[in-house]
Amino acid sequence: MPANRRAAQLQEATCEAIINAVRRHLPKSAYREFTLWAFSSSNPRRHEYLQVTGLTQLVTMNVTLVGGLVDAAGWPVVERKLALMNAYQYFETIADNVAMGLGAPVLSEAGRERLELVTAFNRAMIQVLSSGRGTPAVLLLSGHPQRIARRASAFDLSLSAVKHAGIAEEYARHRAGESLNLPGEVEFGLWGALVADIETCRDVADAMDGSPVGELIRDGLVSRYRAVDRTLRAPSLARMELASLGAHSILVAPTLAYGIGVLAEAVRADEALPAVVSDGLLTDVLFDAALLVRLQNDVGTRLLRMAGVQQAALVHRLTRRAVERRKTLAADALALLVEEAQTEAALTRLHKDIANEEVNVALWHARRAADTDGALRAFGESLGYLADLYTQHYGRLTAGLSALDERLGDRRVSTVIERFVKFHERMYAHRYTEKYGEYAI
Repeated sequence: MPANRRAAQLQEATCEAIINAVRRHLPKSAYREFTLWAFSSSNPRRHEYLQVTGLTQLVTMNVTLVGGLVDAAGWPVVERKLALMNAYQYFETIADNVAMGLGAPVLSEAGRERLELVTAFNRAMIQVLSSGRGTPAVLLLSGHPQRIARRASAFDLSLSAVKHAGIAEEYARHRAGESLNLPGEVEFGLWGALVADIETCRDVADAMDGSPVGELIRDGLVSRYRAVDRTLRAPSLARMELASLGAHSILVAPTLAYGIGVLAEAVRADEALPAVVSDGLLTDVLFDAALLVRLQNDVGTRLLRMAGVQQAALVHRLTRRAVERRKTLAADALALLVEEAQTEAALTRLHKDIANEEVNVALWHARRAADTDGALRAFGESLGYLADLYTQHYGRLTAGLSALDERLGDRRVSTVIERFVKFHERMYAHRYTEKYGEYAI
């Protein structure tokens, strides 16, 4: 249980929101019953499950963002609406993990099949987010997508497969005698989570339709799913386009817009919001924030802030090592980065995405190079480009936040955005295997 009272309240509200979403949206299955149990007090490893699914850090982030900005009278509104967004992000993390392993330029047959599932899921999301579209997710994901999902392990498609499997075994002991294959039924119950994700996302967008930021949220969500598909399927991408797609696909802009809308409702300060939405100021600021968090997520805070001469020395050191060991393949360059990450904490985000073959803006071109030398050259060029982009957009964000303060006559909106970026800046400076870094938006 979190030490902070509001964090504890929000954690319980989030668990209840997830349980409610499961009951409303997740088709009947062993996976459904497991999820209901996992978030209940009957689960002796509930605390561990909340940590491994990222909810503990998500709640910590929520409370960090609004701390000192909302009084007791406004807190119930914030708690209820943030709990709904957290429920969506719980399911979205599961869905996002389906793309794990699809960052490689050449995919296995199983990888190509999962790419089909990701595309079907993205198209379904875009359809339900279009106004007036009420087709149930169970129909949008029926047929071939459902068959693919039932062949995918929800445990393997996570950063903590062993922990997930252990909690499923705990559930099997709880339901002793009912099914010899209960853990397996839970492991391959991914399809139900995808259905629940789509329907909960619909709930999130609908909940904010009357807000000044309602269209911004809906458009940001649509942009996410379009950007994910473009990034996974494009045969070639310029570094600027790749970074822009990354900013749209990371879910930062709609999450922040949602939080700003909730805050404005709670403190009754939404009169000035329509103007900064309509003239694009808030949209620009949210894009800058999203790009910074994308770069923090993919490259890592320490590596982005490493002096250019040190970045160049890193690439030179790896190039020299490749020559000494007679490494010739692009994959060898990635292996050298992993090796270097054992002693260089600044490479932890690269290590994570290499190990799991996830999409990464700093590795995209290196993975497609013809040989080791080309891969390391591409990586060095990407690193320098993205570090410059980070510095540039940090300056843009600072100026944009000042403009928001002046236009709104209130610092609370800019405070939420600034805290969000700083929270991820600190988090992504840690190794992803550490408890503090075991989270991603």
